[in-house]
Amino acid sequence: MKYILLFLFVNVFSVQSQSYLDYYFKANSIDGAIVIYNENKDEWIFSTESEPFLNTPIASHFHLWQALTGLQEKVFSINSNEKIQWDGVKRSFFEKRKPEWNKDMNLAEALQFQNDWYFDQLKYRLPDNLYTNNIKSSSILKDVKNSEIDFFWNFTGYTNPNTMILFLKDLCEGKLPFEKKNQQYLMQQLKIDSNLAIHTSTTSYLGQKIDWTVGVYFKQSKPIYFSLRTTKSLESPTLVDYDKRRNLVLTQIFEVLNY
Repeated sequence: MKYILLFLFVNVFSVQSQSYLDYYFKANSIDGAIVIYNENKDEWIFSTESEPFLNTPIASHFHLWQALTGLQEKVFSINSNEKIQWDGVKRSFFEKRKPEWNKDMNLAEALQFQNDWYFDQLKYRLPDNLYTNNIKSSSILKDVKNSEIDFFWNFTGYTNPNTMILFLKDLCEGKLPFEKKNQQYLMQQLKIDSNLAIHTSTTSYLGQKIDWTVGVYFKQSKPIYFSLRTTKSLESPTLVDYDKRRNLVLTQIFEVLNY
């Protein structure tokens, strides 16, 4: 099925596998791959042929769809003064304490801190059928093994770089099935400056830690969308400057592609 999809992909867009881009991962001692859609050239580029359609847990990227659903159904608000009350439970994320979650929180803060308990409120504040249908219809997910467990998006909800990039493209263009003002609000929350919008996620899957950054680069006349996904064994020691090296991979790749 993966290769059937790739065949269809090739016939719709200009697609180029640029295996030389793998050099920048190896040079920085990082395992991973990148997928880029350059709308200026209507061109897809990826460092490995398997990466565009390789499913892994969506993790906190699912917060983007949840934010839009919550706004649409009036569970969340763009008003920074409207907060959801913290229940007093101190939580952790894969055994790492999350003290930044331990307070009443508005939507902008929940997106910033990738607060799982905040977005899990949809399960309790929406009718069961509406919540279930929202998960089934979400264009950001490719497969869901079990949506009943708490924070299922970290474990049993899957997606891939191709899907994430197309989601970001629809978000930028206001084409998702939500009010445009809510899509514009969400995109504004993702922007770190006038040229770049990013969203990150972290999860553990099949013995590996996965760090996944998706984003939009606005410096050219049309957006450039990208997905950078890196992995490392849970048994391997963490490099002190891992985040710096990962970011350097993206910078070097964009430079060599003249972005």
